[in-house]
Amino acid sequence: MEEFNNIDNTPENQEPPIEEKTGEETTFDDTTKEESQNGQPNFTPFNPINYTPVSEVKEYKPISKGLKLFAFIMAAVILLSSTCLAGYFVGKNSVKTGSFGQKVNLNLAAKPTNKDQLSAAEVYEKVNPNIVGILVYNSKGIGSQASGVIYTEDGYIVTNDHIYSEVAAPNFRIYTYDGKQYDAKYIAGDKISDLAVLKIDGEKFTPATFGDSDQLIYGEDVVAIGRPNDAKSPSSITMGVISALNRRVTTTTSYSSRLIQTDSAINPGSSGGALVNMYGQVVGITSSKLASTDQDAVGYAIPTTVMKRIVTELIEKGKVVSRAKLGITYTAIDSVTAKMGNYNHTGLLVASVAEDSDLYKKIDKGDIITHINGTEVTSDSIVLDIIEKSSAGDTITVTVVTNNGASKTLKAVLKANVGESSYTEIENSGSQQKPDSNNGGAFNFPFGE
Repeated sequence: MEEFNNIDNTPENQEPPIEEKTGEETTFDDTTKEESQNGQPNFTPFNPINYTPVSEVKEYKPISKGLKLFAFIMAAVILLSSTCLAGYFVGKNSVKTGSFGQKVNLNLAAKPTNKDQLSAAEVYEKVNPNIVGILVYNSKGIGSQASGVIYTEDGYIVTNDHIYSEVAAPNFRIYTYDGKQYDAKYIAGDKISDLAVLKIDGEKFTPATFGDSDQLIYGEDVVAIGRPNDAKSPSSITMGVISALNRRVTTTTSYSSRLIQTDSAINPGSSGGALVNMYGQVVGITSSKLASTDQDAVGYAIPTTVMKRIVTELIEKGKVVSRAKLGITYTAIDSVTAKMGNYNHTGLLVASVAEDSDLYKKIDKGDIITHINGTEVTSDSIVLDIIEKSSAGDTITVTVVTNNGASKTLKAVLKANVGESSYTEIENSGSQQKPDSNNGGAFNFPFGE
């Protein structure tokens, strides 16, 4: 584009032509100049341009209101279209993770007292629509498969946190019982409880009926439903009984959790599936990761009473914030240990106190916590049960016997044991695997989770 330095677009350092008035107006430039025989220039005149006098210009008429309205509407349409287009690309780039903050209100159903139990086939028919298969994969071809349970009709799904622990920057493909597929968004997860929440969008989904796990009894018949072999295949069912309740199991995070023990087979791929009573109520979320490796026919499920608290916070807050901790490490001293170690008391032998604990500088290494809220500590399960039923910010009473044998009772405010997830958005290296063209572009993994 040609540039000019002066406002009237006349090239710089050039004088404009001088116009002379005679009896007849003429104008000229270098292109019309010719030389005569005597060297004097001849001028080729031409008719001057007739300009319309200002007085003859028609009076200006303002733009009509209709035209103004039309212009305004067009501008608004253009602005709205631009905004929608930008929003589309922003949303497209953030499809992997979803937002939290929605309120949820799950009521655990009581066990029916005036109904006959269903057969295993009837339980399967009732619960199967609530179970989904989950394919976890990334662009490196690293993946796993698992199961999930539909939590709400708007598409929240509860599963295990460990299903993506070895898949960096994971994507999620959900397979429902009717053969449909959905891309899911990650909402939140929690390592300690091994629970996680995913979200799919679409029509109204069929949520499970969740029962009260506190009403389970030893020997009660239950079934486990999940997708152990292939996330795309129909769910499978295994049958067993409740072997134990509130069984404390140390998980991969070195945290002791109260779980439901069953002899129903819970195989890899079934993680995140449902443990169901014979009324078709989901009473636990299964996890093969918690299964014992040195015992046969032992599987574990996370009780629905625990699930409700954890999942509610994951959906509403994005992490677990109310879970409490005392902030100490210890060695449990029961009656046998006390006798062998010549201790005069049972309780928790303090090994260390964290700086963020309310007991910091109030008790010392070697002190023994003998009572919590007035209850004698004969095992660490007593303390853990009290803390698990409490919330961060609650105050408990702790009785301690010091190294010199003195006893003291003091107050301690429980701190928040904020959860972390195994989920990571940073993709790592791994073996490449091509997508399966028959399943909508998801990766076809021949292995379980």
